[in-house]
Amino acid sequence: MVKHWFVNVCVATALLQAVYHAVRVLVSYRVLALGGDAVTIGVVTALFSLAPLLVAVRIGRAVDRRHAAAVLRTGVLLTSLGVLVIAVSGDLIVLGLGNVILGFGQILVTVAGQGFITLLSPPGELDRGFAGLTLGVSVGQAVGVPLVGVIAAGSSGDGVVETTLALTVMGVVALSAVPFAWPIRERPQPAGPPSPGDRQSVFSMISTTGMRPAVFSSLIVLASVDVVVAYLPVLGHEFGFSVLLVTLLLTARTAASIVSRAFLPWLLTRVPRSRLLVSATLCSALPTALLPFVPDPAVMALLLVVAGFFWGIGQPLTMTWVAGLVTAANRAAALSLRLTGNRLGQVLIPLAAGAAAGVAGTSSIFVITGGLLGTAAVSTWRAVSTS
Repeated sequence: MVKHWFVNVCVATALLQAVYHAVRVLVSYRVLALGGDAVTIGVVTALFSLAPLLVAVRIGRAVDRRHAAAVLRTGVLLTSLGVLVIAVSGDLIVLGLGNVILGFGQILVTVAGQGFITLLSPPGELDRGFAGLTLGVSVGQAVGVPLVGVIAAGSSGDGVVETTLALTVMGVVALSAVPFAWPIRERPQPAGPPSPGDRQSVFSMISTTGMRPAVFSSLIVLASVDVVVAYLPVLGHEFGFSVLLVTLLLTARTAASIVSRAFLPWLLTRVPRSRLLVSATLCSALPTALLPFVPDPAVMALLLVVAGFFWGIGQPLTMTWVAGLVTAANRAAALSLRLTGNRLGQVLIPLAAGAAAGVAGTSSIFVITGGLLGTAAVSTWRAVSTS
């Protein structure tokens, strides 16, 4: 039987992830409308991950101390505020500030959602729980991106995409998560709070065998998704694609992730976990690198479907991998450490991508990202083959 709390977590996650993914696409177009370029997009995209990079582990500690509900509610409110600031932004500074607030809201929602899975899931059910949670992420992305694509496509003209109406709609979607997020509660901890001896330091966790390759694989997958979301609009603009076509291409990637996450429990009964972990980066490297060299929408959609399918596998499996490396009292903190790595990648890789675009053009971004995915595949293979 599916638990009520699990449904609420997944629905709230789906609604809020629709907002995060859609708004990040809109932010790229708003940067261009405000006079920015590919380098500016890299900076603004990195700002989304700046605050999370600094506070993720502390948030995880709070969730481990059974404050997941408060963290989730705060995240919903900050998400709504961030979207509002972006919607009213008339210059790049205010837009950047809104993206910082949105990123902070996102890390609160993400850590709380993952924390509820570790706190409330029955023993041995983490894979299923994380698969369901990330399925909610993909469903939200699949709905949010085409929705704002349709809205923005109807309000664009003179080569400038009008994003304010679409951002306003996303603000309403963020607020619609409130009825689902507010009722969720943590179970009382029967043995009391963790003792100081149960708490692992960040150094202890990152030194655990397997933790660094797990975090590296996760950050490369998530940063790759971010790069595609941020720079496919730029690539599409160079190819002469409409806003709607670009959002449909991004939706193809998301739909593929939905399929892989829906079938992940079934796949785990037939394919070794180690092979699935390696495939998440190995099988998405070439499709990502080829994107700028095939300006045919049908071929690009196929490449994005392949990459999206394997990216969909990578995130829930690295969550279980990381959570299994530490004690139960440190799982949310370990998952937050993984998120810190993710955000580090989301800060550095977009900045590097923006710099590369300024020197070698937009196509170089996708080639570099494909190379990083290949590197992560080698790192993961070495870790799982020796474990």
